[in-house]
Amino acid sequence: MKKNVWLLSLILLFASHLSIYGNVVTADSDSIRMRQVFAEMPDSILGILTKYNRLDCIDFIENNLPAKVENRLGGQTELKCLTEDYLSLQLTVSSRVEMKLLPETDGNYYICMARTYSGPIPETTLKLYRQDWTEVEGNKWLKRPEYDDYWQMPDSVSESDVKRWKQMQDMYLIEVTLSADSRSIIFTLQPGEVEYGEAEKMKSVLRPIFFVWNGRRFERQDS
Repeated sequence: MKKNVWLLSLILLFASHLSIYGNVVTADSDSIRMRQVFAEMPDSILGILTKYNRLDCIDFIENNLPAKVENRLGGQTELKCLTEDYLSLQLTVSSRVEMKLLPETDGNYYICMARTYSGPIPETTLKLYRQDWTEVEGNKWLKRPEYDDYWQMPDSVSESDVKRWKQMQDMYLIEVTLSADSRSIIFTLQPGEVEYGEAEKMKSVLRPIFFVWNGRRFERQDS
């Protein structure tokens, strides 16, 4: 009888440890989704980072060390932020990358990537990838803002000034940022190569435009 009680206690103790271990594994698996995506992504997506570079970045940042590596161009790349579903990477001195995991309605996920170049005015290339890293056509998941959508007409600024500023833009340079804390993106029209004073005045009437992911595409959020 005593032997049976001892055996039952041993089984219950083992089951308890197995349950705890299982919970730990599940938690870790959830928290490293972006970690896994970044580690296993094709080298061709970023171009100048090898898998070993990416694994080193992950190892450094998870040990609270500066996550800097030497890239294929001989420069420095730094992983700035890594969460369950978000990543921020200073790819080169003049370019940065943000990545966000976006869940689909069927339980899978997409990978949204914003690659911003500063030359010196920021300009972003925004792409959406499937899990196998094939690119999704832009018109299927986002309707981009029109040029006029960025401009406001506050009472403090004349209509003629706004019209003049619009005409000063030779190129439409759009910066896009991904949110680390939500499934949203922000489009911002950057003033072109104009004098500093004019650029600051233009910023006062340029408004950011927000989009939120709905499981299939980004929906615009107008205030």
